[in-house]
Amino acid sequence: MANALTIFFVIVRIALYPITLIFNLALYILKPVIILGNFILLPFLHLSRAIIHVLTFPFRLQLLERIETLYIYLGTASLIGCMTGAVLFILFKVISSSLNLDAPKPREQGRTTAEYRAARRERAHASEPETPVVVKRIPTSRKRGLLSQAIVEEAEDSDF
Repeated sequence: MANALTIFFVIVRIALYPITLIFNLALYILKPVIILGNFILLPFLHLSRAIIHVLTFPFRLQLLERIETLYIYLGTASLIGCMTGAVLFILFKVISSSLNLDAPKPREQGRTTAEYRAARRERAHASEPETPVVVKRIPTSRKRGLLSQAIVEEAEDSDF
């Protein structure tokens, strides 16, 4: 059995050797890019480390261990309160619907006379044309005076 296990691991090692070689070569080629990226991102890494340090402050001081009993008590009380409220809500709904204690829904009222007339006026107003109709006027004789006549001037140095 030991020989079969040894042979299996040797075959796996031989099969994975080219993949490992390609991975190491890619890592060697990309090493300068990785170093440059780490240098550029260094301020952000320090900022994120500081934020994580501040956020995990209560866990490092074991503050949760000090208030564990209160936490369990309040959590249990809230669960019991939520379940009791849900049971009472369902019970009230069942009883009120079975005894018809629900408030009657207000009946939808139809239109009043004033609303009907206003809608009718709107429809009549909408059917009227937007622009007023212009009636063609019959031309009347105008007084012929000096203002209605064109002044014709003759050019004296004209070649025509």
